[in-house]
Amino acid sequence: MKSKASDTGTAMAVLKKAPLWSGLNDAELRTLARSFKELKYPTDHVIVRKGDQGIGFYLIAEGAVEARSDGRVLAKLGPGQYFGEMALLDGQPRRADVVALEPTRCLVLSAWAFKGIVSSRPKIALELLQESVRRLNMNVQTLAGSETPQAPSTTN
Repeated sequence: MKSKASDTGTAMAVLKKAPLWSGLNDAELRTLARSFKELKYPTDHVIVRKGDQGIGFYLIAEGAVEARSDGRVLAKLGPGQYFGEMALLDGQPRRADVVALEPTRCLVLSAWAFKGIVSSRPKIALELLQESVRRLNMNVQTLAGSETPQAPSTTN
């Protein structure tokens, strides 16, 4: 895993393409972009491990990952999609392993950086909360058997 501070311009370009942040203006996106760190992972690298403390949010800039739990594939995610959003809100242990399927580059936002941002820009938290509720509702429907599990358009 290679790490470097994220270039704000590069992060802005990735954030603008991610549906999660589509309701934010350029100033709000720039605030977010400055707080992301870029991490690169080789194929088969376990990015997050089920049961580990969740301390960050991952936005996939390039590559692909798979979320797995107890030998079951929960989702396959690619550029513009994300995982770990619940860690920004609750800090609970990870609910799944997330493994790179190919060389993958992610923008990562720590929970403590996120909390600092939302104190001055609450709209950013509202965007994340709305998406989290949408995902929770989708998961409840899936567990109830009312629809086939699918990756959200943009998992922990």
